[in-house]
Amino acid sequence: MGSEVAERAWRDDSAAGDWARTGQPGVGPRPADKEEPSGEEGEHVVIGRLIRRLKISDAPARFQTLATNVLRASLGAGAAAWVPADDHEDVVVSGEIPGMSPRSYRLLGTALGRDGVAVVDDPAGARAVHAPESVRRFAAVAAGSAGALVVVNPVEGRPIGSLEVERAQYVASLIATQSHNARIYAELKDLLFGIIRALTAAIDAKDPYTSGHSERVARIAVRLAEEMGMPPQKRSDLYLAGLLHDIGKIGIDDEVLKKGGPLTPLEYRKIQAHVEIGVTILQDLKKLRHILPGVRHHHESLDGSGYPDHLEGEEIPMEARILAVADSFDAMSSNRPYRKRLSPMQIDEILAKGRGVQWDPVVVDALMSCRMDVEAIRQKGLGDSLIGAVDVTLGRR
Repeated sequence: MGSEVAERAWRDDSAAGDWARTGQPGVGPRPADKEEPSGEEGEHVVIGRLIRRLKISDAPARFQTLATNVLRASLGAGAAAWVPADDHEDVVVSGEIPGMSPRSYRLLGTALGRDGVAVVDDPAGARAVHAPESVRRFAAVAAGSAGALVVVNPVEGRPIGSLEVERAQYVASLIATQSHNARIYAELKDLLFGIIRALTAAIDAKDPYTSGHSERVARIAVRLAEEMGMPPQKRSDLYLAGLLHDIGKIGIDDEVLKKGGPLTPLEYRKIQAHVEIGVTILQDLKKLRHILPGVRHHHESLDGSGYPDHLEGEEIPMEARILAVADSFDAMSSNRPYRKRLSPMQIDEILAKGRGVQWDPVVVDALMSCRMDVEAIRQKGLGDSLIGAVDVTLGRR
């Protein structure tokens, strides 16, 4: 929601101008004697508000657009542009100056002195760096090795001074910082993505007969949660829990896990241990701790007959109740070493008998309401993806 509000404000020129002057989008200018804030107050308004909208999960180009819009509006400039040092990255421009192209802004961005600042306050100076006649004056500031920020034709009536230069330097520094942190975020995202994929691949390799089960349970659980009106973040958490709900089976002996006949009481206890083994495997991954209740309790039953803690009713976390239905439905719909898949009629009969006894009736009803979607997920792999769930998980504090 916050990013959508910010995007609307930044992309509308008048809103950006109002925001820069008053700190509130859509608010008109202050009285004439207070319309332009003092240097210190201006920094507080412009930089402070911009910092609060800085998100490392945003694509760098998005934040660059927000920042250049705000800077241009706050200085009353004709245009502001971020010129990345990497020629393969696009120049981000806010505003329009006739005759100025991305290459033109790159030329201005290279007109820096040894201190990383260039201030050209007259048309003749602008011509000297091959700027078109529409450029009367400009300032350019470097942001380390990340790039440069260019402000063209700031408000007439006063020379380009320290206020304009310092504000541009602050904004350039924020852009460079966000770009650097966004790269780190992307690397962490790739790392977590790889860890989760490696764990799910390990489950499939351990028991090829149920290959794809974890992915299907995750997607079915998300669809059930959506049907029940759960918010997006909860659904993302549920997706990860579904992917990893059976990770503890890595620690179960093959002869027990893949046995084709009935299990002995001892073997059944060994199978039951997979939920606690799963928690042990995941508990040191800080970014995944929030999914542990679903992993541990997805075999609990409403009547207390489940495992490992014999929880009853509302004691069972909602994510575990949803996973229990998704897990059971996919298991009954799949071939196993000890039986063939059940027919839809058989599955419906079992769900009806277990409704309110083994499974939460609200979750069972949700499954029946979106049964066609669930079948499509099983057959075609439709549903939410790991990418969005990882984004949400990394956004947690």
